[in-house]
Amino acid sequence: MADVVLNPQTTALLLEDLQNELIKGSRPVAPLSGANLIANCQKLLATARAVGMAVMYVRVSRRPDLRDAPRPPLGTPAGAGGTPSLIDGTEGAAIVTELAPRAEDVVVTKHTTSPFHTTDLGVYLRRFGTTTLILTGYSTTGVVEGALRDARDQDYDCVVVRDCCAAATVEEHDICMDLVFPRMAWVASVDDVINAIRG
Repeated sequence: MADVVLNPQTTALLLEDLQNELIKGSRPVAPLSGANLIANCQKLLATARAVGMAVMYVRVSRRPDLRDAPRPPLGTPAGAGGTPSLIDGTEGAAIVTELAPRAEDVVVTKHTTSPFHTTDLGVYLRRFGTTTLILTGYSTTGVVEGALRDARDQDYDCVVVRDCCAAATVEEHDICMDLVFPRMAWVASVDDVINAIRG
């Protein structure tokens, strides 16, 4: 593959669903631990901030009455949904403090898998002059894949940072990173992406 250089002026870093309940709670986080995922994202975030790159956060939350929660997939047994989670305003729904947004950052709240459907993310990307997205987050098969597919349909160039993403299992993470995502994006390590940002 040709060397990739990322222009900070036309690139945005997306930190997606990196929330307490998802990566510090009882859910499985693989292949990295939640702590390692956070550490890698911190390193990438520091580089993005140092070069003046746009930083955008995506978070997911639910109303206390869950009227904005998605319906269970067809065929799901009754009562199999578990306890309500990611309730807006709770500590569990908060972005982890290690990656806390700053006042100048964009923060959008989604109610679907992809942030392109129920947020104004697209407005920010257009008005910031963004043409390339760096995707990170939890989970690989949820928000990362959803955002990637929608971004490519809208002609954004995409980077997926392999070790700044995690899923419920190693298998689903690796299938995405090894087989699915390379058809739509440059899949690279955090160190390779940092080198591409520094040019």
